[in-house]
Amino acid sequence: MNRQSTFDPGRELYAWERHLLEICDLYLVGGTVREMLRGAGAGSVDEDYLASGIEYDDLVSRLERFGSVNLVGKSFGVIKFTPPSGRTVDISLPRTEFSTGIAHRDFSVRFDPRLPVERDLERRDFTVNSMALHLGTRIVVDPLGGRADLEKRLLRVNRRDSFLEDPLRILRGVQLMARLDFAVEEETRADMRRNGALLESVSAERVRDELNKLLGLADKPSRGFLFMHEEGILPFVLPELDATFGVEQNEFHPDDVFMHGLKSCDRAGPELPLRWSALLHDIGKKEMKQVVDGRTVFYRHEEASARDADAILERLRFPRDLRRKVVSLIVHHMFNITDDWSDAAVRRFIVRAGRENLGDLLALREADGLSRGDDAVVAQNASIRKRFERVLASEAAFKIGDLAIGGADIIETLGIPEGPEVGKILRRLFEAVIENPEENTRERLIALLLRLREKE
Repeated sequence: MNRQSTFDPGRELYAWERHLLEICDLYLVGGTVREMLRGAGAGSVDEDYLASGIEYDDLVSRLERFGSVNLVGKSFGVIKFTPPSGRTVDISLPRTEFSTGIAHRDFSVRFDPRLPVERDLERRDFTVNSMALHLGTRIVVDPLGGRADLEKRLLRVNRRDSFLEDPLRILRGVQLMARLDFAVEEETRADMRRNGALLESVSAERVRDELNKLLGLADKPSRGFLFMHEEGILPFVLPELDATFGVEQNEFHPDDVFMHGLKSCDRAGPELPLRWSALLHDIGKKEMKQVVDGRTVFYRHEEASARDADAILERLRFPRDLRRKVVSLIVHHMFNITDDWSDAAVRRFIVRAGRENLGDLLALREADGLSRGDDAVVAQNASIRKRFERVLASEAAFKIGDLAIGGADIIETLGIPEGPEVGKILRRLFEAVIENPEENTRERLIALLLRLREKE
């Protein structure tokens, strides 16, 4: 199946590449070749290399003449090399992997400079990721027909036991299918469905990383999540999301909770906090659904959704900052600032939601509205954005640190010690300034401070 063909990478060889080609075979491999064959320009994709016919120590010694070398992957025959251009690349020796269990670390890895490149390619996951481009001859090494599958826009697993060796490959296939807009070959689909439960053995961090690629790199992440639902994979990845399938809504939503979340996710931008927020913003509706006076309602579902989203992201080992942002976006996503809101009310909302989140809140609001056919949300958002801009342009304080006085001023003026009381007073002053921004001068705040003390 190794149909010999050539491909021009569209750039001159680097000095270190030319040097290595004098003493060994040097290839671009994997996703690098896949993306180049799909039309990605030179320098627009990460470049991964395979060096064949050279011993590891000799390869390291030669690379050190041209840049810095990091041997963090030595046990796997991988070198991280940073050339003068400053772009770090992975250079590996041909290797084989033998599965010794179902966990990610349950592998015996052997690298061998004399191993045929075809053997290295065959150990990989999908045929479209199992090609190599020889940088000297420009020949594409394609032992499994990856180039033909690429032309057919078909995702095909290399071998039947691939998902048993590493179940994460199921998720990798899902995100590749969605990102590339490929069909999944039927036997590959059956293997993914049959082995989906093995994903429960994969570490949360690895699952998180593949989901992030699906959400951040696919134009329509919904393709991946819908595929996982249809094939019975999603309950082993995001069971809370899968459970929303078939949860019908009210007259404002033509879709069930599951499809609404997916459509909102597609409408949102590719930034991860926004995509996760859109995907999960209504996930709490299943538990909050009730019928009141004959009408389906979901009172306080945003709070339940925020709580559930936080639990999901914590389980997936997301950093605390991203979790907090997603929670804030979800808990505030029902906002609607109208003309009858006072400026003080708008300022309070900005303080609650965080001025740093306003752009994403508007984007989430728009994705939510458009996904259910509410085109009026675009004009509404434009009006709200102008209101935010006007209020933010004022001299108002939006956090305690914006006050014209601080804790030291309170201690000196009132003669009280440091402690919780100082914080309580600062919060009272802040509330006064939110209501009346003109109060935010040193003189007025000191006067207000004294008045507050007199009333006690």
